[in-house]
Amino acid sequence: MANSKYTVLANEILEAAGGKENISKVSHCFTRLRIDPVDLNKCDIDKMKTIKGTKGCVVNNGQVQVIIGTEVEEFYPEFLAVSGKEAQQTVNENLDAKEENKMNKIINTIAQIFIPTFPALAAGGLLKGLLVALMFSGKVDPSSGTFNMLMMFSDAAFYFLPFYLAYTTATVLHIKPVLAMVLAGVLLHPTYTGLTEATTLFGLSVPVVNYSSTVFPIIVGVALLSLIDKLARKVIPSSFAGIFVPLIDLLITAPIMLIVVGPVVSTLSNVVGNAVISLYEATGAIGGAVFGAVYPLLVFLGLHHAVVPVELQSIAANGYDPLLALCAAANAAVAGAALMVAIDSKNKEFKGLSLSSAISSIIGITEPTLYGVLGILKRPFAGVVAGGAAGAAIMAAFKVYGLGIGPVPLAGIALFFGEKFPIFLVGIAVSIIVSMVVTHIVKFEDVEL
Repeated sequence: MANSKYTVLANEILEAAGGKENISKVSHCFTRLRIDPVDLNKCDIDKMKTIKGTKGCVVNNGQVQVIIGTEVEEFYPEFLAVSGKEAQQTVNENLDAKEENKMNKIINTIAQIFIPTFPALAAGGLLKGLLVALMFSGKVDPSSGTFNMLMMFSDAAFYFLPFYLAYTTATVLHIKPVLAMVLAGVLLHPTYTGLTEATTLFGLSVPVVNYSSTVFPIIVGVALLSLIDKLARKVIPSSFAGIFVPLIDLLITAPIMLIVVGPVVSTLSNVVGNAVISLYEATGAIGGAVFGAVYPLLVFLGLHHAVVPVELQSIAANGYDPLLALCAAANAAVAGAALMVAIDSKNKEFKGLSLSSAISSIIGITEPTLYGVLGILKRPFAGVVAGGAAGAAIMAAFKVYGLGIGPVPLAGIALFFGEKFPIFLVGIAVSIIVSMVVTHIVKFEDVEL
């Protein structure tokens, strides 16, 4: 869409949302414009579904989610301009609205922290996948300087993860990102990372912990930094705040982080990560089937972002993501259902919509299918559940793991290059076939756009 179309679309969505005064907060994820309305009753959801340029609309815990597609990142600034809002700005809401959106705010906060890191993680993971594939094929020398430098490029995306999360968490908590990044720098400074045994700070023991690629320690640390910053600003006169508050923030937060918060949160994170891996390995194909069946429903409800911290923690602790292949199987099942709808539907327009949605889903973006096709027909969800379960069971049974995070199955296919890549392809094929067969069996009532 051109910029002029973005403007038209933004104004139409704004009007359907009840105008500027009815929007308290607006954000976005990969494909959705997320609007937190002051009064949900003033939003015309049916109108939003029919606006040209949107692919559907759903209400989740009081939040209006308009499906724009992958171009939402380009569209978002235009909507901010016409609505007069700031990116991820939170304004005062009435008490009832806060209570209504509690669960949504938790999920949305997780999304706001982790989604901005995805481009870096996807780039690093895909590069590593390509390098692993070349190494297994014998086409590159793993001891060569070029190979090692490229592997360094891919590892950098994950090694410095605390820096990215420090920035995004600070943005969400409305504290200066540069202060949060200094805290991340303390955790990854060569003086600290080079320690071989515990040292002391102010007479207190500082344990040696490897914070590279970690997730939760820096998030909790920035939350602590935010709290100390607010308390310091209440005590320090405003005329001196610009100089002394950052100093107080660093001198208080960094020691607490190194001595208490970091080691404790790191230990708890490892326990949780190991528990997830143990549960995954214990349940095997059955656990994989359950996850593969449920995951598309999590995406439909906007709850799938809660899975991301678990994936990143596993990558940090173990070097792989055990859930990504299951997500790939589930997304492939969504694509299979949409493809079968395109074949069986008698409506030419709906055929085209279903086919384009199937292509989007096999790439790794399933929202257009879930809302624009399956959400309308409903019965094909049976095919999605069956296909996702079948393909994910295969992935779990053979322990097919991903090397990073990215859109799957097609866009992130390099994340699975290696000796189990053929099994990955089999799992994806099974997901698509089973989903198509079940969708054809359950049939659906054809609709007109």
